[in-house]
Amino acid sequence: MGTVHVILLIEELKRLVAAVSGDIRYPALERLWSRGRPIALESPTPNHLRFKLFGIQPEGHLPVAALTHVNDRNVLPRNNYYWLRADPVTMWADMAQVFMTSYGFADLDPYERNEIELCVRDILQEEGLDLHGDHPERWCIALGSPIEFGFTPLDEALGMDVAEALPDHPEARYWRRILNEIQVALHNCPVNVRRRAMGKREVNSVWFWGGGFIPDAAAHYVLDTVYSENAVSRGLAIINDCRTKRQSEALESDFSSDGLAVLIDWNLDSDNAENEMALLEGLVGSLLDRADRRQLVLKIYEGRGQGRMYGPNARRRFWSRRKPLSRALDAAAQA
Repeated sequence: MGTVHVILLIEELKRLVAAVSGDIRYPALERLWSRGRPIALESPTPNHLRFKLFGIQPEGHLPVAALTHVNDRNVLPRNNYYWLRADPVTMWADMAQVFMTSYGFADLDPYERNEIELCVRDILQEEGLDLHGDHPERWCIALGSPIEFGFTPLDEALGMDVAEALPDHPEARYWRRILNEIQVALHNCPVNVRRRAMGKREVNSVWFWGGGFIPDAAAHYVLDTVYSENAVSRGLAIINDCRTKRQSEALESDFSSDGLAVLIDWNLDSDNAENEMALLEGLVGSLLDRADRRQLVLKIYEGRGQGRMYGPNARRRFWSRRKPLSRALDAAAQA
């Protein structure tokens, strides 16, 4: 059996490191970053990087909604719909602008979530649109034909003036009207009326984005096993006939039965940066030990594609002194 290659993608690595106390050191991650060889797979967004890791060069807008649907159904559909995400969000208005301040349901209970979903579903059904609520935190719409423009991705639209984030295209007027109708309905939805009276955050809109068809598989097999909770990575894994496993399983795995190419796409499980970094430190320490024993080669990437490769000979680079991870990441970004 050949050498196992493990790719560890930590999209939020820089933010995590910035969020923890500067007094906390992470020996394994620091050793990986200091002794590993610099590598780069530069990408404009983490989702573009995910496509590249699967051996697919994306063109145009990424079909995030289609991959979300594949993941949430855990099967490759036989239909040829054009999929569009319609995610629940919170809008806030001042005297002149409207901003999207957050997305998801936060502290809403399942009954409140269901009330919001039914409200949105009713508006879309009046337009002949079918809402797929296969996941409680995100929704998709199946369209019989593509739209001729792209919506601003959700992460980019967060914090923007909504007027600037919405597309300027003749066909977009139809979607603006639907958005306005959804916002009016949600403003009057009983769950939002109750939450408004209690001073709680409302879910008062949706955001359309991520439109596209289900993409074709890569021309050649690139990955054998994917550990992740990320909908894009898991959707790509299903399309490319990879094994899919839960992210938590990577913490205990020896990867001996996972094939020669493994991706661990690490999603944050909580807002506690120190806990997340402790989990990652343990995972990286275990992977480095196996690399030192010539059992695997490890590549690590942050969200835009800067990274390090650590193989069996990396431990001999004793002259590469460890430095605090925040300094190491800053130096790598400036190189």
